[in-house]
Amino acid sequence: MAYHDDLLIQAFMLVRKEPRKPRQASLRRAVSSAYYALFHLLVSESVANWRHADQRAALGRAFDHTSMKSASNRLQDTRLFKFTDENPTVVTALKYVAKIFAQLQEQRHTADYDNATFWTKTEALTQVASVQHAFSTWKTIRKERISQAYLMSLLVKKRD
Repeated sequence: MAYHDDLLIQAFMLVRKEPRKPRQASLRRAVSSAYYALFHLLVSESVANWRHADQRAALGRAFDHTSMKSASNRLQDTRLFKFTDENPTVVTALKYVAKIFAQLQEQRHTADYDNATFWTKTEALTQVASVQHAFSTWKTIRKERISQAYLMSLLVKKRD
């Protein structure tokens, strides 16, 4: 099983670990693990396109969280991406994956650094489930040209 799949399983285990009174540490780590599951899925999908398998791990380390979030947010802007002649179902699915990535990155920051925020089990489970849905959505569109272009945008810095 791939690392990103393991992280998603771990996120579900953490959110369900204490059924009655979940610890904040478990809920926070669940949200963080869910984010990293999606991060590593997208990185893994990106580097799989690199022909030299022995160089993929090094290439994977070149991905930057902030750049990936910016690319994901840009995808939502219809002024930048009109998606002319693209399948609207694929566009909607791709925008969903990108939106969940950007949102989860913010939630991960809250979970990891904002100790004043109290997480409920329902809130944490909602975040983890959104990543699970993003995984299944990605599987349906991963080979589409616009999905592959999105993967490239995650690594290539936008130049003004």
